[in-house]
Amino acid sequence: MRSGLYLIAAGIFLLGIGVGIGLERLWPGGGELVTALPAGETAEEHARKHLDPDYVCPMHPEVVSHEPGSCPVCGMDLVRREPSLKTDSQSDSLPEVVVPPEFIHNFGVRTARVERGPVSREILAIGRVARMPLPKITDVTPGLKGKILSVSDKVLGDTVNKGEWLYSIDTSAWRSLQQNYLDALQDKDPTRANQLRQRLQSLGMKPAALSRLQANGQIEEVLDRHAPVGGTITEWRAGKGDPVEANVKVVTLGGVNRIPVVVNLFEGQGAWIDRGQRITVRIPTMPGTEYEGQVDRTDREINFSTRTLPVYVGFSTTNPRIRYGMLVEVTIHASARENVLRIPREALIRTGEGDRVILSRGDGRFQPVAVDAGIESGDYIEILAGLEEGQEIVVSGQFLIDSESSLMADFQRMETGANGR
Repeated sequence: MRSGLYLIAAGIFLLGIGVGIGLERLWPGGGELVTALPAGETAEEHARKHLDPDYVCPMHPEVVSHEPGSCPVCGMDLVRREPSLKTDSQSDSLPEVVVPPEFIHNFGVRTARVERGPVSREILAIGRVARMPLPKITDVTPGLKGKILSVSDKVLGDTVNKGEWLYSIDTSAWRSLQQNYLDALQDKDPTRANQLRQRLQSLGMKPAALSRLQANGQIEEVLDRHAPVGGTITEWRAGKGDPVEANVKVVTLGGVNRIPVVVNLFEGQGAWIDRGQRITVRIPTMPGTEYEGQVDRTDREINFSTRTLPVYVGFSTTNPRIRYGMLVEVTIHASARENVLRIPREALIRTGEGDRVILSRGDGRFQPVAVDAGIESGDYIEILAGLEEGQEIVVSGQFLIDSESSLMADFQRMETGANGR
């Protein structure tokens, strides 16, 4: 009797071992049923095929339905959105968003590749003209009494070159000088002829005209006055038909001046400034006016009250309209950094939680990823971490995709909290 009980107990024990082995083979890892997957298909792809797609409003991402229809808010047709699975690698980031091709087309979603190239910090600041150096001016007088017959079409602020015609005078004294020179040549009076020739040349007679006068006796009827030096017209004191004396300053030409400008930069920007860096100066009251210059020096100390660093720059110009104290816009082109990872400025999304971009994974799938942004240079921003060269990012329409991903993350957190309760 007792031996029979032992045999029954041994049989039950062996049966339990067999059942345990069978369960282990069927549910490895504690309860997940092993299912044979089609060849070449991952578990995620297989699961995605067996999930029902959602339909979402393009204008109101919070409107989601499991069936086609229209948005109750705006009336737009709901578009199909393929379900996306959140993997372990995405647990600390925003969820992936899958959008249909019509959304990409209708909302102008554009992408660009992450590349390497140079970036340089450009610092834009407001400066003021610190002082006005004494101008280099040249007065163009007629030299003889007469009447102005015609003037150049140049106006105040225009630049003229050396030898350029400015105005003409009708004067009998000019014709008399030429005739006296011819008489001195005919009388063979070299001393007087030399004096008269120097006088004609000082009044602006060209060598060719002087040669014609000597050879043919051809007298110039009108005295033409030309610019003795290059410069900018700063004043016109007489016009066509005006009588003038010999010493009247009809035109005044200004020379090139070095204009000093002082710019106050923020405390943190001072580390980027070096002597000799190129600057661009624009004057708001003179649209279209732009000058090139350079950084001359910086102060050794930061202003304690304003926490700013004075920087002294300068540019050269012949423009007579620039005045002391005038406000100007100064762009300082700081040192460039070569071969850095960069993206278009418009691709970066700045939030209170940090910077991120929308990474395109192909087939309508987009993933927000966090990045560390460096310096900004024109149309580009340096990327210190978060992206790799050659990756494709969204540069237009990224805010809609980012909003959709954020909403999905919020819903997932809500579902997780509800399931936890």
